[in-house]
Amino acid sequence: MDRPGLSKQADIAWLILAYLWHCPDAKDTVEGVHQWWLGRLQTRIDARGVRKALHNLEKAGWVISSERRGTGMVYGLNADRRHELRHILPGARHGQEAGSVDSEPLDD
Repeated sequence: MDRPGLSKQADIAWLILAYLWHCPDAKDTVEGVHQWWLGRLQTRIDARGVRKALHNLEKAGWVISSERRGTGMVYGLNADRRHELRHILPGARHGQEAGSVDSEPLDD
């Protein structure tokens, strides 16, 4: 996936990928991504935008979805592309491994 432009869904997609860099095993519903992954930014982002961003990330092969009984559709990082995040995310190239304790926090 090339760096997206400045569209809202593209901005949300980058935030989701940044979260997945720090928490590569995370899986959640659209609502969970909105509330927990995007945290304090959720007041400026609507759930519809999150849904569209996840859909676009899934189409591009970055995110996979699966149906969970009682929960609905959950989304997570496509493990086959995990190593590629280092090459596309700003700040991910500083020798830090995904999910390491020394990783820079997202909410500076």
